[in-house]
Amino acid sequence: IVSDLATSTELAGTTFEDASTAVGELNTRFGVTGTDLETLSSDFIKFAKINDTDLNSSIDNTQKALSAFGLETKDAGKLLDAMTKASQNTGVAVDKLQQGLVQNGTALQEMGLSAEQSTFFMAQLEKSGANSETVMQSLRKALKNATADGIPLNDALADLENTIRNGTDSMDGLTA
Repeated sequence: IVSDLATSTELAGTTFEDASTAVGELNTRFGVTGTDLETLSSDFIKFAKINDTDLNSSIDNTQKALSAFGLETKDAGKLLDAMTKASQNTGVAVDKLQQGLVQNGTALQEMGLSAEQSTFFMAQLEKSGANSETVMQSLRKALKNATADGIPLNDALADLENTIRNGTDSMDGLTA
């Protein structure tokens, strides 16, 4: 598999070292073999090249993000695509998106967001200039308080969205 990846015209410029890293790490972390291993290795090599990120870190961070959302290996390609698209649309580095998914996976899922939706949400937060870590901490606190007050999660989120959309200025949304 390593030789096939390193000499593939589709993956031009892939070194034997990168191909070996992809195959070894994906086999170890995801337990894939055969055609699945070759396909996933190719996906990660492309992802790392397109996003100018470290291949090993990309595999590690994506595996953690998948775990945070209770997703399976078969979902990796879809998540890689979502991260690449969100990064290209907003300019936010995929490494930052991956870290946000891992750190905030539980809260994002409690909000009813999928891993892909969460990726775009985190990217939009960063693009808007809001510190996603601060926003997520505040959001977790607000949701906890709403739940403690007996307000259903969907209602609390709808109220928050309404405040953000209909505020008199940009500070209303950040304050909320």
